[in-house]
Amino acid sequence: MAGTDLPGGVYINPIPPSLGSEVKIEYNGILSQKSNDSISICIGYGFIDKPFNQKEIQMQKSHNGFIANFPIDAPDTLNFYFKDSQGNIDDNKGEKWGVAVDTENLSYA
Repeated sequence: MAGTDLPGGVYINPIPPSLGSEVKIEYNGILSQKSNDSISICIGYGFIDKPFNQKEIQMQKSHNGFIANFPIDAPDTLNFYFKDSQGNIDDNKGEKWGVAVDTENLSYA
């Protein structure tokens, strides 16, 4: 599977991410252009307004911005946004970013 660019300086690989596999998200959006310190990715699954399994993951500085790798641990839509150490948020103009999680590769044995 290949990755893809999303609006706002976001790259995700693979697309779609699969349950139980690791996903890589790169961020080069407005917070990375204004801030040179730390940025976190805030993730959750399900509906944007009622997410579950919420986590905040510290991103690593890279040559293109910031990067995070983490496992997909729920069979639902992955929603995410970004936050810097001053509490500023990039949430895709209130929409957050969201991608469907692929669950077709699961073994039910």
